[in-house]
Amino acid sequence: MKLNPIFHSHMVFAAHQPIRFYGEGAGKAEITFAGQTQTVESAGGFWLAEFPPMGKGGPYTAEILLNGAPVTLTDVYLGEVYLMAGQSNMQFKLNESNTPQELWESEPRLRMFSTHRIEKTDRFTPEDGWVTAEKDDLADWSALGYLIGKERARSHDTPVGIITAYQGASAIESWLPAGILAANGISLPLDKRHVDHTHGIYGQWNGDGVLYQYALTQIFPFSLSAVVWYQGESDTTEAEGTIYHKELTLFIETLRKDFRQPDLPVAVIVIADFDPRNDDGWHLVQEAQKRVGETVPHTAAIPCADICEKDQIHPPTKTLLASRVATVLDTLL
Repeated sequence: MKLNPIFHSHMVFAAHQPIRFYGEGAGKAEITFAGQTQTVESAGGFWLAEFPPMGKGGPYTAEILLNGAPVTLTDVYLGEVYLMAGQSNMQFKLNESNTPQELWESEPRLRMFSTHRIEKTDRFTPEDGWVTAEKDDLADWSALGYLIGKERARSHDTPVGIITAYQGASAIESWLPAGILAANGISLPLDKRHVDHTHGIYGQWNGDGVLYQYALTQIFPFSLSAVVWYQGESDTTEAEGTIYHKELTLFIETLRKDFRQPDLPVAVIVIADFDPRNDDGWHLVQEAQKRVGETVPHTAAIPCADICEKDQIHPPTKTLLASRVATVLDTLL
């Protein structure tokens, strides 16, 4: 038996949500956490123990026996946990941004867990566990992940866990389960889709359901406080723009089902304006994102065109956007 890779020392659970420990293998797992003990048998090679919600606090220790083999997790906190997901503007590193160096600060309450990525270019991997925000290590953090997490930790005096699941040049179809779009009557031929779908490099992760299976299933059903989603640039043909609101709505519904949180808050960052793409396809995706924010419950669309550069597809100014997202999260939580 083994624990899911998300379970390491220094981790953060979402306060006021079910606390779930889970993993793979056959046999019996016994978990003791915060004075409570759960014993479960695996079923079909998967096991899960669920503890009732708790308020913010820590540090805690989790004592785990997997078929009698002990595992101890220390420095465990309860606070806010955010899935930071999407494509390159979420992946965009702090050292690629124009964030002033004086804002690169250690924050012991902020920890990050990185999911596996097909493109093996990230410094952090699941094997690193939950990495604490130390000034000397921040260069390779997601700029938005770090800046949003730091602001939440300080403005709310809370532990914050950031889970990253992103891939540059990724289409939303790849983040959905294979076959789900066709099953819901949503489909387009490849010649009507953005070139990233068939690009020599990007195409390897833009197949039907590829990133859903490779990145998201790693972490289901870990409880979250909210999801921050920044994606859409790779779905900006005019034909895609007309269906993107359906795809995004289905994506949010899928997340809520698989994380077992029917009211999981989702903050959708509306893609920035981009001067070379001042066309109908680009604007249709922006409008679709705004529409989802207005019509899907427990969802907010966050505009950024007024605070982001328009001449670069990766706007280097992330500080203002991070602050806006951190503020909007208060309306969702």
